[in-house]
Amino acid sequence: MTKPDGRKDLMRLHRKAKALSRLPATRRDAERAVAAVLSGGSIWSSIRLSQVPLRYLTTFWNLMIEEGLLKARGDGLELTQEGKHWVTSCNIDRPADFNCRRCDRTGLDSRRGRLSTVREMFIQIASQRPAAIRKYDQGYVTEETTLARLAFAWEKGDLTGKDVIVLGDDDLVSVALALSGVCRRIVALDIDQRLIGFINRTVRSYGLTNLEAMVQDLRDPMPPSLVSQFDTFFCDPTESFLGFQVFVGRGLACLKGEGSAGYFGLTRVESSLRKWQRIQRFLLSRGAVITDIRDRFHQYANWGYVEEMRSWDWLPVKVLPEEIWYESALYRVELLRKPRVANEKVSGDIFTDEEAATT
Repeated sequence: MTKPDGRKDLMRLHRKAKALSRLPATRRDAERAVAAVLSGGSIWSSIRLSQVPLRYLTTFWNLMIEEGLLKARGDGLELTQEGKHWVTSCNIDRPADFNCRRCDRTGLDSRRGRLSTVREMFIQIASQRPAAIRKYDQGYVTEETTLARLAFAWEKGDLTGKDVIVLGDDDLVSVALALSGVCRRIVALDIDQRLIGFINRTVRSYGLTNLEAMVQDLRDPMPPSLVSQFDTFFCDPTESFLGFQVFVGRGLACLKGEGSAGYFGLTRVESSLRKWQRIQRFLLSRGAVITDIRDRFHQYANWGYVEEMRSWDWLPVKVLPEEIWYESALYRVELLRKPRVANEKVSGDIFTDEEAATT
């Protein structure tokens, strides 16, 4: 086998992986793909550290395996001897990880202040929620993440005395908000009748009179009674571009106008930086400004349908995850004017696009 030629060979592999995956990956993505396997952890740990769309990442790794630079090792990947020499010639090092072990890089402590009284009760309630199912592309964040998201919005002044809507709520943000007692009104929408039933039972059991939950398919127009009625929205959109437009577009349509805020998550596993750019342009064109991006803020509990995901077949090592591997950035946006969004029925697949990995 021809000895790899450092950076030139990296670019050759990148161009091939980009063509095979059909994703708008960059040279930096190739460097990240190589760096991620230097961590020595499981394949899921390498995916988490890579910050690269999974379809491109696994394509690149499989090419490295074909060329004798990488091999499977237990539940992870490791460089061959030839691969080690090649990586040295590329001047690539393992990713630095200075994650705060106490706060999981959120910079927030939900055990303090008024949130401390909410925490135990919320964790107890959340432990009884319906399991995430593939049909709706569900996957909920950890309870600590939901509480950190609440703390962040609370600090920003987006909760106290505010009317809040949650669009899709397997994270149970609405329940945590209601338990805090600071919001004036909370509405939770979800397509999953199991989840809405669970939230409504929780409302009755705990006397959460400021929370109402109703079934709503976001592809349908929003009820007029919800349009332009809220100060803050939360959602965790599906990551096809159409799906993002539907979820966040509905959220924006529900806001009152200037000064209203929205929160959502966005990954690098299923969204390239090119998609991030399209999304940011969409937000700006609708009258919103991005005030905050907290990378890898949201951590997701492992869901039960990993082996059914479309990306399962791409993996060079097929082993179920035992650690958190799926993370997303927290976005906060604020309106500078009344949003320009259509409240019309949306057709098409909102769950899948060329970058989707977990559907």
